[in-house]
Amino acid sequence: MAIFYTQMFEDDAVCLLQGYNIEYLFPTSQINRKPNNMNKKIQVFIENQQNLFIYLKDKKNMKNSQKLSGNQKIQQLYNYEEMIEQEEISKQLKDQLILILNTSNEQISVKDAVDAIKSENILETHKALIQLRKTLSNFDQAQIFTNELVPLLFYLIQFGSTIIIKLEATQIISIFAGGKSDISRIIFENGIVQLAMSILQNDNSELSMLIMVILGKLAGDSIQYRDCILQSCNLDRIIMKMELRYEATYVWCLANMCIGRPSPKFKIIRPAFNIFMKVIMYEPTQTNIKMMNDAIWALGYMLDGEPTRISILIENGIINRLIELMHQCNFVSILRIFECIFQGNQEQIRYLLECGFLSQIRNILDPKSREKSGNMLQTFAATETLFKVLSNQNFLISLFNSLQDDNQELRGDALEMIGNAVQHGTNEDVYQMVKNKLIQSILGMLELAQIKELPSNHLKKGLEILIKILRKGEIRSKDRQNNQYFTVFMQINGKDDDVAKYAYIFKQEFTL
Repeated sequence: MAIFYTQMFEDDAVCLLQGYNIEYLFPTSQINRKPNNMNKKIQVFIENQQNLFIYLKDKKNMKNSQKLSGNQKIQQLYNYEEMIEQEEISKQLKDQLILILNTSNEQISVKDAVDAIKSENILETHKALIQLRKTLSNFDQAQIFTNELVPLLFYLIQFGSTIIIKLEATQIISIFAGGKSDISRIIFENGIVQLAMSILQNDNSELSMLIMVILGKLAGDSIQYRDCILQSCNLDRIIMKMELRYEATYVWCLANMCIGRPSPKFKIIRPAFNIFMKVIMYEPTQTNIKMMNDAIWALGYMLDGEPTRISILIENGIINRLIELMHQCNFVSILRIFECIFQGNQEQIRYLLECGFLSQIRNILDPKSREKSGNMLQTFAATETLFKVLSNQNFLISLFNSLQDDNQELRGDALEMIGNAVQHGTNEDVYQMVKNKLIQSILGMLELAQIKELPSNHLKKGLEILIKILRKGEIRSKDRQNNQYFTVFMQINGKDDDVAKYAYIFKQEFTL
């Protein structure tokens, strides 16, 4: 049965035993006596069957496989010495605390740290917390973790006598969070969400930022944790707390709260969706790129192929912006968003094509461009995406329709992409394209040339594609008695003389 920290009272520690063993948090010998003010203010309680977190205990603790960037590193953005100067304590004590901050590099065991914290000696508590934070960076967390530590740290986060104590305790929890699943479970079950809601209501931006990191790590660790955090925490209020200097950290945390399958309800995460769109419009400076990549990655999971969400991106100019960022931001993450758009409606797919998606893919796949960039990851991702989208029927319809479009640039890009796909695709890839009326679409373009003038290179490319298709058919015909693609071509309804003309061209290429 899970045990949770709630709040601290001035009375003796109260334990709602209800027949459960709670010694793993506070040994009975320490709970039943009156040792010091620390234990006087500690209360733990055992959840009842109606508590939300029973669900977490009973369900499999499923990992969120889409977690971002492993354990996010926390930059030391604030100045400890400035914070100490703001504390209402004596100058002598301030000097001693600054000395501890600058010299406490020794390692410390969790047991010794816990003993120092319980001593209520302000200097020893500061020293122990600082040493423990530094020690945790060098050792396996699971080997030095104890169940007793978490509730003590939670107490210090809320009731520590200085802001340094609160920050150090919070950083220690953030180091543990999102690492070992058993440790994350203990942090969660001791009431981190309730504690976070309390901390996020205060005015300390540094403490709020560290609490957000803990929530972000836990959300990335488990779908159940993510959903409970979103159910309890209002994203609008969280975003209101976000300061510009911590924006990148908040974006990372919000992204972890929005990714994973199944996706959260969109109305819950819509505030984060808006933030991500805003971030994507930033200048891609060295400082902003990481934050922009996190936002792009999260949007790819939030879209879910929903036309209404795709429309929001289109209306806010995000699709055009992503096309611009393909060579600057995370290429694979951007392609994920485009894959989602291929699940939208025909109008949205056409919009993506008109924004220059095909020309960007062409540029990356082009051997000359590849030699210049040397970016094999982009080349691989572009190739993979090419054949992924070619299996999407909605995309194929839009792509093939563009062959008869008035937009010559779009038609040219489509012909190049189709040509690449036919040449490098498997027999099955080509079969799927033919099944979706590729041959008819190319013949339609050739017939259009009799009504209006089309660039000669487009006509040549169209004929080349048809020839490549028939060559693929010849390969397949080794297992069959005839070239099925030529049969399809001959059976297409159209002008008899046109069919005969194109058939004659192919007969020059093949002995059929």
